Amino acid sequence: MRDHPVQEFRIGQSKVRHGLVVAGLGMVVGAATLFFADDSVADRDWIGGLLLAFGLAIGVHAWRTGRRPGAHMRVDADGVYFREWGATVPWDEIADVYQSGSRLQPFVTLRVRDPTRLLGVLPEDASRKLRRNRLWKPPELRIPYSAVEATREEILAAIQGGLAARNPSVA
Repeated sequence: MRDHPVQEFRIGQSKVRHGLVVAGLGMVVGAATLFFADDSVADRDWIGGLLLAFGLAIGVHAWRTGRRPGAHMRVDADGVYFREWGATVPWDEIADVYQSGSRLQPFVTLRVRDPTRLLGVLPEDASRKLRRNRLWKPPELRIPYSAVEATREEILAAIQGGLAARNPSVA
């Protein structure tokens, strides 16, 4: 196998920004409901308080997610790690990588050779998390474009470079 450099990608700031916008909207609507809705609005205090708490929780989650140390995605000699999968997918298990999805929800997709074998190769906790993951649709693992701070071309090039380094006949 040829050497393949480690490539790390940070979390996409647009993902964090979207979370903070949703949080802000929730808190503004909650505060407006609490302070400006009159008594004709049933359960004004309960609904306003719930929206405020919901917005605050989303804001804290988005802020903490954006500040996590380490790579959100890593391509190295071991394979492809993506934090939202909770696992590193070994190169031997990856058959192909390509773009998929729609304009509104584009993905970089890894097609796995054998989904059952992949789940058996991963540590038990990673396998369990991956089975429940919304980005796992056997035999495909998806990476949303907005999840990492890189262009789709950079993500594809990194993974295709790793596949080519692992199997020169693919290049």
